[in-house]
Amino acid sequence: MIRSTFAVPTLIALATVFGLVAALTGEGWRDAAAWIALAIPVAAVGWAMARAGHPSSTPRPVRSVARARVIPSFVAMPLTQVPAE
Repeated sequence: MIRSTFAVPTLIALATVFGLVAALTGEGWRDAAAWIALAIPVAAVGWAMARAGHPSSTPRPVRSVARARVIPSFVAMPLTQVPAE
């Protein structure tokens, strides 16, 4: 379970570290490898956002207190007299 849960994030992290090291250590093919490796997290976020849908395009339903049957805490509190100052 843990291996399957953290496999993709670990691969994305390793690609990011590789891309950063490649960008800092050389030129030429390392620059191209850095661009590709650093594009992987951006592509993963874009894929996740496209899969989940944009938050503003799907409005959340409004839940009223009466419909949820939640008793507010001020109603459940015992009524006591507040001493006058």
